[in-house]
Amino acid sequence: MKRTLLPIWLVLAASAITVQAQSGPPPAGYGTMGMTAPPPANYGAPTVPAYPSSMPPPTVGSAVAPPPVGYTDPYAAPPPPTGMSALPPQGTSPYGAPPPAPGTYGGPADMSYGNAMVPGIVNFNYVEFNYRYIQPKNKGLDGANTIGGTLSVALFEPLFLKFGAYWGSGKGAGTAGATNSDYDFAAIQAAVGFHTQLVDRRLQFTGEAGLLYANLKSTNSSVSFSNGAIYVRPALRFTATEAIEIQAGVTVSSADKYDSKVLDLSGYFRVMPKFDVGIGADFGDATRGFRGNLRYRW
Repeated sequence: MKRTLLPIWLVLAASAITVQAQSGPPPAGYGTMGMTAPPPANYGAPTVPAYPSSMPPPTVGSAVAPPPVGYTDPYAAPPPPTGMSALPPQGTSPYGAPPPAPGTYGGPADMSYGNAMVPGIVNFNYVEFNYRYIQPKNKGLDGANTIGGTLSVALFEPLFLKFGAYWGSGKGAGTAGATNSDYDFAAIQAAVGFHTQLVDRRLQFTGEAGLLYANLKSTNSSVSFSNGAIYVRPALRFTATEAIEIQAGVTVSSADKYDSKVLDLSGYFRVMPKFDVGIGADFGDATRGFRGNLRYRW
């Protein structure tokens, strides 16, 4: 029996060796108990299709409509920075120094220390009404109560126009031929002027040159006169505070029967954004006067 089985086992073993030789080497991990082969290196990685870094623009045709006007590709690379687009250093501005705070002197867009909406107290666009008491130095005339007005209109910098008119009446003092005689006084003026700053913007120098006509008419009197003249008036306008202005000027004219030289002093106080009240005094070689003023600026 043993002799019969031995040749059969030899035949089976030879057949197994031949089949293994023909099928090649066993796979990795073959014959190991309880162990599996390691996965490939890219096992489990997501499969994402590869796209080119830039896509060629589509050709506009019947199937592709052109982009709307002003459209820009949101995925396009930004343009390189230039000298105009570069960020300024920290703490600086490409537009220069910041403007002064409201209410400070020297605003770049102000109208003589104000701003575009509220003009400063020193400006050259205004209308003014006043009451003036005039005391002639002629002993034959009593003082006169007068009312008047002034209009100033700014032209292109630094010029302005100025117009004024005054009218009043008084009584004679009983001497110099004006015995118990009423009299009327009137004056008109027209001038062109300029202004410029001195030292800083709070101090303005102004100069005027124009025509002046004065008339005094008295019943039963020999002191009546009519006098036309040309005049010049240099003056200073000073902004003491944002609400206070001080003026001083000297008027020199060619008049020979009226004031040929007048020193005038005025002060204005702002009570509303565009409205001022003021007082003043005039000292001439023929009269002296005292004024109360109401002024509106724009």
